[in-house]
Amino acid sequence: MRWIYYIGLMSICALSLEARSLIFTSLPYKNNAGIVEDFAPMLRYLESDLNRSIEFRFEPSYQKLIADFIDNKIDMAYMGPLPTLALMKQDASALPVVTFNDAKGKNGYRCVLVKFMPDMLMLEQPQTLKVALTEPLSTCGYFSTAPLVQTYAKAPLSTMHYRYVHKHDEVALSVLRGEFHLGGMKESIAESYRSLGLEIIAYSPIVPSFALVLNTKTLSPEQIEAIRTRLLNAPAKEYASWGKEISWGVQAVQTDTYRHMQFFSDIESIPQEGNLR
Repeated sequence: MRWIYYIGLMSICALSLEARSLIFTSLPYKNNAGIVEDFAPMLRYLESDLNRSIEFRFEPSYQKLIADFIDNKIDMAYMGPLPTLALMKQDASALPVVTFNDAKGKNGYRCVLVKFMPDMLMLEQPQTLKVALTEPLSTCGYFSTAPLVQTYAKAPLSTMHYRYVHKHDEVALSVLRGEFHLGGMKESIAESYRSLGLEIIAYSPIVPSFALVLNTKTLSPEQIEAIRTRLLNAPAKEYASWGKEISWGVQAVQTDTYRHMQFFSDIESIPQEGNLR
């Protein structure tokens, strides 16, 4: 009879594992309530095919997100191209399946360098300039801002004072408040602050759009295909109700989607802390 007990116990454990909620995560790129509202309709849309509930979870940084993904604490993540590459470099089970279009139906975006329009900057004294950055592994953080600053100010970012303020919105607001002279952020978010006096002064090359990255160790091939198919076949009236950054449809990730980013500087060389306390 003992074998019946063990079989029953194993069945209960299997059912428990199968019934657990899937974990979807994103960084808080703006206020937390707004992000939940952005993603909730998409997650409910996916739940209907997966027969599983999806739990939303915030991660405070891409470093923590990547660590939790590797530890199989995350099933799906909304990630920019630089952290996606960093994750794929460390974990072969990370699979980006779709990228999200912009408002013009194009797939890709630019990072920008911004300042407050009335400010006259002392470019001949770069050591006096303060620069606001999103977090270290953000595509629009040090990674994209350093070359933009070099081109605009004719001086390395390392010679200036810079601080990671994490959220794109906070970069814009800190520049508008006069706490920083320059800031690096995503173009679409910077555009929403133009009416307040935020000026875009330099643009990066186009990088791949944000992606939905799946964990192939925690999701079955059937679940992965269901998610991919469900998103690629979503009608416009469905995804139009999703958040602004994800409401214009998706494209399948191709083998060469991230190839043109390989010429950028080594990810490991990005400073993990700012030099402005």
